[in-house]
Amino acid sequence: MTPPPRPPFSELPLDKNGPAGNAWGLYGNDDELGALNMLTPAVVKAAAAEIQTGERVSLDWYLNLPTFPSFGRPAFDWKMENRRHPDGSKRIVNDDFININTQSSSQWDGFRHYGYQKAGMYYGGRTQREVEGESGVIGIDRVVQAGGVTTRGVILDYPRWVERKGRQAVEALGANCISADDLKEMLRETGVKTREGDLLLLRTGFTQAYEKLGMQERKEMAGKPPAFLGVESSRSVLEWIWESGFVAVAGDAPSFEMSPLVGKHNEPGGIWKGETWEDEMQGGGLVHQWCLAGWGVMIGEMWDLERLCEKAEQLGRHTCFVSSVPLKVPGGVASPPNAVAIF
Repeated sequence: MTPPPRPPFSELPLDKNGPAGNAWGLYGNDDELGALNMLTPAVVKAAAAEIQTGERVSLDWYLNLPTFPSFGRPAFDWKMENRRHPDGSKRIVNDDFININTQSSSQWDGFRHYGYQKAGMYYGGRTQREVEGESGVIGIDRVVQAGGVTTRGVILDYPRWVERKGRQAVEALGANCISADDLKEMLRETGVKTREGDLLLLRTGFTQAYEKLGMQERKEMAGKPPAFLGVESSRSVLEWIWESGFVAVAGDAPSFEMSPLVGKHNEPGGIWKGETWEDEMQGGGLVHQWCLAGWGVMIGEMWDLERLCEKAEQLGRHTCFVSSVPLKVPGGVASPPNAVAIF
């Protein structure tokens, strides 16, 4: 079934009784897939044409990185256990056990993760009480059941672009942002024309910078308020994401949008440049609110995009095929992406 065309950004919100920017009802009142409805067989088949050399690149960072996660999340815990004989002697058989916060390393933010803060609603108008219930509504397993995220990836490499422009390097481990103008210019220079159902892959250089830190520096970073490079929390960035037709967006930073998510940059006179915004826009995490709760556009964070961008540079390409199938956790909030790019 072909989904309805997305209206222009200027027509949002679709549900006039809902919060700012929402596209609720576009795919039906009971929809749980959001923008993923755009991944029709025709879209996936067209994306498969990106497979030309057959070279594959994993997009998952190691689960034990970052060593000390930010946002107060616990570190990855793993152990291997030998499966012994009933008499206690060792066998050549092992199991392993993992204990993770699904957002402590490479992740997909599902639709249960971040809602409209003032309205108190998740995608489709679901409340906190509804997502804590037993129905599993808008759980990450819905994404898996639908076939995951398999589509064309559009690659934007911010550090290399800044270097080519002769501009001063932007610190990935600092509270800096990438503007809509820069995103548009990067895309224009690739020559890629986006189409509905594409996945944005944006490298900021975070994972590369983090891996250069010593153990004490990593520990100190986790104890400080998060401050990382990401896209600007602005109307212009949101409009660019919507009008580009992205089914999902993913980056290598701990938050796809600039961290801290809440601060002066969320206020008129900051990044807002004096614009008047609806009350719902003042709760911080604005890209999170509109993408996840408003549109059902999943957000990927802390993806390992280093080898991907190296390969893209080597091949002179800015698109690839991406397959990502999250963990099928009933009612899950988030998941490692289990993603691979194929050129």
